[in-house]
Amino acid sequence: MEALLPSSLASYLSPPPPVTTPATTPISFVAPLRLFSDVLGWAQAQPLTSIFPLLILLLLPSLLSSHRRRSRASILSRYAAAARSARASKDHSDCFSYSPATPPDKYASLSARAVAAGVLSGAYSPPEIVAVCARRARGLASFRRPAGANAIAQELYAEAFADARRFALKKPGDRRGLLEGVPVSVKDCIGVRGTYQTGGLAVRTLPGHLSAEDSLVVRALRSAGALVLCRGNVSQCMMLPEAFNAVWGASRNPWDLSRTPGGSSGGDAALVAMGAVPLAVGSDVAGSVRIPAIFCGVAGFKPTPGRVSKRGCMAPRRGDRNGMGLVIPSTPGPIARSAGDCALFCEAVWGERSPMYKADSTLPPLAFDAAAYEATKPLRVGYFVSDGWFEPCAAARRAVMETVSNLKAAGHTVVPFELPSTGWDSYVLYVGLAASEGNMRNFIEGLEGEKISDGYKKLYQAANLPNFLRPLVTRLIDKRRATLVSSTRSGGLSAYELQQLMADAVELRAKWAKAFEDANLDAVVHTALPLPALHCGTSGDLTGAFSYTFLTNLLLFPSGSVPVGVVEEGEDNYDVELPPDQRDHWARKAAECMKGSKGLPMSVQVMAPMYKDEVVLRVMRTVEELAKFDKKPAAFLQA
Repeated sequence: MEALLPSSLASYLSPPPPVTTPATTPISFVAPLRLFSDVLGWAQAQPLTSIFPLLILLLLPSLLSSHRRRSRASILSRYAAAARSARASKDHSDCFSYSPATPPDKYASLSARAVAAGVLSGAYSPPEIVAVCARRARGLASFRRPAGANAIAQELYAEAFADARRFALKKPGDRRGLLEGVPVSVKDCIGVRGTYQTGGLAVRTLPGHLSAEDSLVVRALRSAGALVLCRGNVSQCMMLPEAFNAVWGASRNPWDLSRTPGGSSGGDAALVAMGAVPLAVGSDVAGSVRIPAIFCGVAGFKPTPGRVSKRGCMAPRRGDRNGMGLVIPSTPGPIARSAGDCALFCEAVWGERSPMYKADSTLPPLAFDAAAYEATKPLRVGYFVSDGWFEPCAAARRAVMETVSNLKAAGHTVVPFELPSTGWDSYVLYVGLAASEGNMRNFIEGLEGEKISDGYKKLYQAANLPNFLRPLVTRLIDKRRATLVSSTRSGGLSAYELQQLMADAVELRAKWAKAFEDANLDAVVHTALPLPALHCGTSGDLTGAFSYTFLTNLLLFPSGSVPVGVVEEGEDNYDVELPPDQRDHWARKAAECMKGSKGLPMSVQVMAPMYKDEVVLRVMRTVEELAKFDKKPAAFLQA
């Protein structure tokens, strides 16, 4: 074929030579223009009867576009590889060699509050804490252990160790931070000076993407004495409940390495579960703090949006522009070994020493309400088991009902909560709003030339289904998936249609607020998720299972999850009574998920109306104390 073409076209269509260092110059448009001129001249010299030149000209735009895509993808791949190489070559020897005789699990089970108390009393040394936790993180959770959890995006052991040494020089009277000496992990998308904020996107490893300063929430943590040890891994675009991307690879669940730690804050939850750090900060727009916490058997809390600053946090969109953040805003939030540590995080970032309120005038000046959190008055709590959209497995049902029994036995009033709407309303509305631009356009633009992950394959196919085929497809598939296909459009919704969905969200929020008021409830306890941790790579087939976390993001309610048990013998199945409209593809996938799930952690979720964050934290702590959940993962130790 190449012998029949002009030399410039033949060379242009050849695969680009391998490049060992990242490119530093932009793609040139001179070569395509010269190519077009050469092809045109060559075509004019051919016999008029030949149609081959015409075909070449017709195909040329497609060929050029394909070549540009390949070139762009190659450049992004090289930069991602360079970021991994820089991570691997970084020197942490001073940290790793410090206090080598200290037992590797000395701090693995301690709460953040206990670590800080030990530092403040002089019982614990910040340099030793960092060195021991860094060795544990590197040895059990990093890329150095390929068969393990691979939870870490970037390592900051050397920086944390240097900070710890400076902290160690403080006089006892100057050590007063709530998180003094506590090592923390920070989600990949939240700014930490000198590191990448990739959001799982290769384009964010290009020059100019290293953060020049800390995000505001990290500044607040540092002002409370926290030491940033590492960065947790995320999913590409941060919109699947897993943690995998082409930059840092795929993370796995420390309870079962064939399963995902959840996402998108999956790496951080795995680090907490493995005892590498007692506290992490993630972000949540659809459950991205709570889903990983649930899958990894730790506590997670999503504050009321706007109570924690997002200054310095990236959005996985081109130019960080995310207009949907006005309708369904994300929020940073803690992942910890206990509900008490989630509260400690909030005390620190909402405290009088925190720089957040002075630096971000958009935040409501609401200090941590210690009285609400520490109250002892009996609670009035509502509960529900099913949202009517995705029936929970037997272990999830038992988790809720045992929590109800525990609360009643402790003297609290617990009553059934009548749902003002079902998952058929809230989940479909959430998807309609989040996908309103059509064709996953914001995702594709945010990738800036990178191939979209296979995990999004089915979602991408559904988003790009031609509109004229949608009525036919909805007749051929089951009701739940058909409802989602009907709620979205190729090409996006009109301005009027989007405004109608926004009006639906306003009405839904009013209904739920009134339901709480009418029932005179402090909080509602409910199914956290209907299934335990999914197998790696299967979340795109079970997106409907996350209706229980989507709900509070749509309502703007604070919400948290705490582990209360595990899947017991005989519960590793999906043999539950399903309504006819749930006997479908997702139910079959749920049954596959449940196979081999014995021993995986199960949680419950707690919600309350906006700005009742401290009440949610109090109920989480109460549920946790009554459940006495003390199991730890072990699979990651054998990897």
